[in-house]
Amino acid sequence: MKGGEFRHSPLFSPSPHHNIRIMKNLCAVVFLLTSSFVIGQTQEAETDSIDSVEPWTWANATKYVKFSPLDVFSVVPTFGIDYEVKMKNGSGLQAGIAGVPPTLQILAGEAFNGYDKMGGYKLRFEGRAYMPVKTNRYISAGLSFRHLIIRDVVAVGMEEVIGEFGQSTFAYFMNVPMVFNRFNTHFEFKYGFQKVIQNSVVIEMYMGLSLRSIRVQSNSEIPLGAGLPDQRGMWTLADGHKLTYPVPIFGFKFGFLAPSWMGGKK
Repeated sequence: MKGGEFRHSPLFSPSPHHNIRIMKNLCAVVFLLTSSFVIGQTQEAETDSIDSVEPWTWANATKYVKFSPLDVFSVVPTFGIDYEVKMKNGSGLQAGIAGVPPTLQILAGEAFNGYDKMGGYKLRFEGRAYMPVKTNRYISAGLSFRHLIIRDVVAVGMEEVIGEFGQSTFAYFMNVPMVFNRFNTHFEFKYGFQKVIQNSVVIEMYMGLSLRSIRVQSNSEIPLGAGLPDQRGMWTLADGHKLTYPVPIFGFKFGFLAPSWMGGKK
């Protein structure tokens, strides 16, 4: 101190540059603390989200009930129902059962095939893989089995004679009641689109290829020495007949989320 003048020590001098450095240091500390807090909260939220995902079980799996309206207007009118269960990892399993009502088989009647009665049933099973990005698209492979039971009175030929050109002729015919079993096995590969509206209504469209195998079997007894002439109609009913051929397919289904009484979520 000289002449009443007081000098501050440089160490404690509140210079503007010194204050700026202090503010920068404080801001850096606050930023680091805030960042650590935000990261910690985010990680905690992610952990809670992962922990909150319910593990897949059959009881809590999403299930759909579907119908195929186009089956009613097919060559063989069919009424059925399909049941799909969404599995883990974007996959799905679908199974169905259908009946072939004899009263609706117009093509089996006298005007077309002349059968006395035709009915049966159909079973189908399908495995699906939904796309990872467009999750409403899928590819699938499936197997279906249809058993048609055809009853008719058939005129079997008696005392067969082979002509010089290999043709068969008969001295007379006998009317014999017969039952034919026509087994259809379909191996199907499909690409489809399935949309769920308001988490309740399901609409599905698909196209693909079906490899079909047909086998005919009849256990009906015919008189000894009788011959079965070629049957009229659109189907071959000769015992032991087999045929395999490919067919392009397309279809439409609609349905709804399965209620609890049908195995859906409660």
